Amino acid sequence: MKDFDTWNNKKKLIDSSEKLIGLKQRDVVFIHIGQNIGYEQNGKGEQFLRPVIVLEVFNRGLFLGLPLTSKEKKGDFFEPIEYKKRDTIVKSTAILVQTKSFATKRVKYKSGYIDKVLFESLKNKVAKRLTLIKREPLRESILKVYQNDNDKSSFYQYHKSSFIDNDVNIGDNTKIWHFSHILSGSNIGENCSFGQNCVVGPKVNIGSGVKVQNNISIYEGVEVEDDVFLGPSMVFTNVINPRAFIVRKEEFKKTLLKKGCSIGANATIVCGTTIGEYALIGSGAVINKDVKPYALMVGVPAKQIGWVGISGNTLEFKNNKSEDEYATYEIIEDNLKVIEK
Repeated sequence: MKDFDTWNNKKKLIDSSEKLIGLKQRDVVFIHIGQNIGYEQNGKGEQFLRPVIVLEVFNRGLFLGLPLTSKEKKGDFFEPIEYKKRDTIVKSTAILVQTKSFATKRVKYKSGYIDKVLFESLKNKVAKRLTLIKREPLRESILKVYQNDNDKSSFYQYHKSSFIDNDVNIGDNTKIWHFSHILSGSNIGENCSFGQNCVVGPKVNIGSGVKVQNNISIYEGVEVEDDVFLGPSMVFTNVINPRAFIVRKEEFKKTLLKKGCSIGANATIVCGTTIGEYALIGSGAVINKDVKPYALMVGVPAKQIGWVGISGNTLEFKNNKSEDEYATYEIIEDNLKVIEK
């Protein structure tokens, strides 16, 4: 006879708890899955626990989970898997038929995570067997997952029409879309996105969280820090006085885009310049000199017409002070001092 009374009391305590553990896809978590009816999966022990793979996080309080069992099971609705728990590989079986949404309050602790390639395969099998997930190809499904040669725990994605040279380092969860080329010696951080028809390198360093829109070439000599936005068809140069018949590779001038700055569509950044932190370059502007942090630049050649906050919104000042949801700002000697909240 199942002990529903003990579970009901435990469930009341779980529901009253305010504790929420942050989750992401591929996490393996132990949850209070409970004492359930019939063939529904039950938890074990006094805490009614069972490991579950996080398939999708809907919001802070709800996620789609796939329960696991330590028992070896075979059949159309079971899939053998492995997940990493610290330095240990744990063998288990995913119970495809038990896939459902769970409250985040049920999570007791994180146990480990599942390999990216295996995770994508598992999601496809869940969709195929249960048709709970739309079976038409998702937009991201046309990107193939690859392991970073320099970091075996890092995976990135690129479209089959793109080319990735040897001796390239690409960070975890970076996506490279159609008709792009990453040349040798280039380093790209985590969580970056490259639109179609982009060229990077050779020997270019790009930080994490960078968004590169369509039709952009990032040449040798350009360095891009974290969280930079590059608008569609913006242009970099790397030689001041180019000639088709003169090789000037030894004269490349460094261009530096500092953390959080944004470059508008069709803007041109002349080589040898530095764009300061969180500066905003308007569409079509031509930058031929250094730009101050947080400066708002427009025109040809570009001129500063104001200041922007970390939010990207134009700042309005009273007694040389302003603020947005990220920070408080003060103009001191024609520069912006930032006091983060």
